[in-house]
Amino acid sequence: MLFEPNISANMFLLALAIATVPVSLLILEIGRRLSQYRALNKSPQTRDCKDPPCENPYDFFGILKTISATRHLLNKTAIADSTELFRRHGTTYTSTILGAKVLFTCDPQNIKHLLVTRFNDYDASIVRAHLFRPITEHGIFAVDGPQWRVARDMYRNQFSNTRAIFNLQAQEQGFQALLTRIEAAAGKPIDMQPLFLNLTLDLTTAFALGESVDSLSPTTQSDEKKRFVASLLFLKKRMARDGFLGPVHVLLPQSDFHSACADVKRYVEHKCIPKALAKKRDGEKTPPPLTPSEGGGGGYNLLSGLIAENYTDVVRLRDSVITILIAGIDSVAGLLSTTLWLLARHEAVWQRLRAETLALLVDDNIPPTYEQLRNFAYLRNVLNEGNPPLPHPLFQFHTMRTHPPVPFNARVANTDTILPRGGPPSNRSPVLIRKGARVVFSTWATHRSTASFGDDALEFRPERWEEGNNSIKGEAFVPFNSGPRACPGQQYAMLEASYILVRIVQTFETVRNRDERVWVEKMGLNLFNENGVLVEFSGGNMKMGTL
Repeated sequence: MLFEPNISANMFLLALAIATVPVSLLILEIGRRLSQYRALNKSPQTRDCKDPPCENPYDFFGILKTISATRHLLNKTAIADSTELFRRHGTTYTSTILGAKVLFTCDPQNIKHLLVTRFNDYDASIVRAHLFRPITEHGIFAVDGPQWRVARDMYRNQFSNTRAIFNLQAQEQGFQALLTRIEAAAGKPIDMQPLFLNLTLDLTTAFALGESVDSLSPTTQSDEKKRFVASLLFLKKRMARDGFLGPVHVLLPQSDFHSACADVKRYVEHKCIPKALAKKRDGEKTPPPLTPSEGGGGGYNLLSGLIAENYTDVVRLRDSVITILIAGIDSVAGLLSTTLWLLARHEAVWQRLRAETLALLVDDNIPPTYEQLRNFAYLRNVLNEGNPPLPHPLFQFHTMRTHPPVPFNARVANTDTILPRGGPPSNRSPVLIRKGARVVFSTWATHRSTASFGDDALEFRPERWEEGNNSIKGEAFVPFNSGPRACPGQQYAMLEASYILVRIVQTFETVRNRDERVWVEKMGLNLFNENGVLVEFSGGNMKMGTL
């Protein structure tokens, strides 16, 4: 009993000490923040920084923003809503989403700062790694830093000589399979959007894996390939959904997604890679470079090309080629779909494009060569431009200009840094970006800027690319991103789209719109029209140039 008062006193002191730990930590954190704030204020770089406009300053936890964004996504008006917000708040503003501050910008100088000038201050994998790691753990979209550079170098070496890897014969085979499906419509309206997706599935699998999945020939397609295609399309659809849901997606069942990932990995690992490795072991040489002046030939594929460069790790090979399948199929299919959607609604553009095509080709009945593809100037303008009208003129958009394959992208700051513009007055002052802050940039809105593309920025006018002041357009035109993370396969993708469009224009005299509905966004990993591309072809020689 003599020791009880001392025990009680000790217990009280221990409880007091434990209780003061959180307070002490809070005081230390406040001190650290104050010290950091003073240091930043002393820096000439950050002294002039000002806060950009806030979308809803009283929505402290972002509940209203989350509800609004979800509603617009379900109503297929997410892009229209984002455009309206930039109109209302300026080219840079902040919002709160699920308790986190997010900065949105469509200012070309800020986008250049993110992608080029201060590239090392921002990471990309934090935003999307949770989507890509289940299917491409070491892929270029799932990593940053040294791992990203390793993945980037694997592609850079392969795509450095587009002439050597662009297989004209494979492109023509794909077009002929597409032409067979068009002929089957017998002059009736046909939805080209799913056919373009099947075409790019075939072309991209042939390019990446060395063997087409025969999506345009379903009657002869093997069950193994059908399962692979179904799993690939499903997992891409699920990745797009989970990307829009953000952290909420972890609350939903994922077993079917992981099953689809396993199917795709198994097909590449057990069917494609062993075959390619066996060819190297057997001493079979890498296919020689193509001969584009002769209209095709060769048999290059990415998997064999990587193995020839002594990449033999099965997992890295698998992730590299699957990444191309995820990134390359929908982007080209979407570009082809939107371009044809526009051409069917602008007869004068179609006629000029057809006249240029027939004038540049040596023989109307022979497919284009590599050199000829690079000389179709007006075709490049058409691909860069475009303008499907929506109900409100504010929400009009374009093919590669104001209709980029990926309308939004994001980065996360890995250090305290700045953006050059966004604060008052008129979004001209620099903005402080704290470490861990997320920045979303909209190429969709940037590409429709009247400051960069003139008062007629909302009009479909391919001729604008023939005019002066292209330096301003170039800075504001980033459909494939820019800087170190610019798409390494962008030239290949443009050539692929160009080849198919040239062959369509070469084959048919006219294309007519057979659907008066407006363009409606269909959000996925890439952008499509919810209503498809219903057109009717006529005239020309539908059997021309067959192999």
